[in-house]
Amino acid sequence: MANQYVDKNDFKTYIGISGSGQDTNIDNAIDGASRQVDRICGRHFWQDGSVTDKHYTPVSNLFLETADISTATGLIVKLDTTDNGTHDTTLTINTDFILTPVNPRVVSGTSYEPYTQIKILDTRSSERFDPDIINNVKVTAKFGFVAVPEDVQQATLIQALRLFKRKDTPFNVFGNEQTGTIELFNKFDPDAMSLLKRWRKSTLTGIKL
Repeated sequence: MANQYVDKNDFKTYIGISGSGQDTNIDNAIDGASRQVDRICGRHFWQDGSVTDKHYTPVSNLFLETADISTATGLIVKLDTTDNGTHDTTLTINTDFILTPVNPRVVSGTSYEPYTQIKILDTRSSERFDPDIINNVKVTAKFGFVAVPEDVQQATLIQALRLFKRKDTPFNVFGNEQTGTIELFNKFDPDAMSLLKRWRKSTLTGIKL
């Protein structure tokens, strides 16, 4: 299974089971919870295996909001300065621009949160972004996170358990006519949602996927 935010064995430990009899159900639950986390947060928490290109139309001539840049290694930032669709000018990090946050927070172990903004060093460089040119900026990078944040892992465990137990309540209700019934799985788990609060990202504008 690809890009799961928690390990299957960690999930088994979390819910107190062993053996391989439920492996398929567990993988399906972790997959589903991981992709729900992506949709809720508007980002993904794995690092791309190779660099890819993203194109942006800036809203400022000095800074650019980007998708999560996991590392400066392999990063290339180019500008289309003539509005002909060719990105003819390459910017140099720490000369023309810096990545922010400058002091990123630790997300897990010794891994840090990604960069989310490119800021022109206007006192050092004459280069500028041009909001009047569509797809003015091309960013080549490994996008995503170097490591899954610990609170994202915990949120995934909580929600994966919710999805895993869904098989025991096929009609999404618990109880009976005498005691009353309760819908169990109609919403994302509120505790998991609280854990994800700091990682929710507004939808980017001006990005060509």
